[in-house]
Amino acid sequence: GSLSSCSESHLLFLSFSVKGQHQTNLKATVNWTAKSLYVEQEINFNNDSGDTLKTIVLNDWNHAYSDLSTPLSKRFSDEFYRGFHLSKKEERGGTFNLSIRDREQQELPWERLNKKPDVIEIQLKKPLLPGENLLILLNYLAKIPSDRFTGIGYSAKKMNLKNFFMKKKIAAGC
Repeated sequence: GSLSSCSESHLLFLSFSVKGQHQTNLKATVNWTAKSLYVEQEINFNNDSGDTLKTIVLNDWNHAYSDLSTPLSKRFSDEFYRGFHLSKKEERGGTFNLSIRDREQQELPWERLNKKPDVIEIQLKKPLLPGENLLILLNYLAKIPSDRFTGIGYSAKKMNLKNFFMKKKIAAGC
């Protein structure tokens, strides 16, 4: 969705399901001056894969805008689009101060995958068996990029927030 810049901050509440596999609830506080969102997000993940899972992988699409060495940046370069490489740091996006916890508020270790800064792998405290459910609690600051790169992001009067929240990565072929 889009937000207009008529006031300094807004509070968003969203809830959605994806293919019946998991439910996501989030609260986001918008800071128009900093072009950022403070996000409190819950992902209720159901393991309907038939496999025992030791990790869960999330897409952090916003972090693809974080610097000039990401795959997105390289794609812009390959397509002869120089605007991203010439942009100021404050025009680029990214995800910062990420905290990931389980239902018991225990920190879950995570890492960004090598050469994929927009993908996060979460190490589970115990394997998630088929049919089991896991609640993941995320807190983070999402710096929204300028919309001049892809048409998604912030402009002078609004924010187009398509794909700026973390979500479960769907495996290739699914």
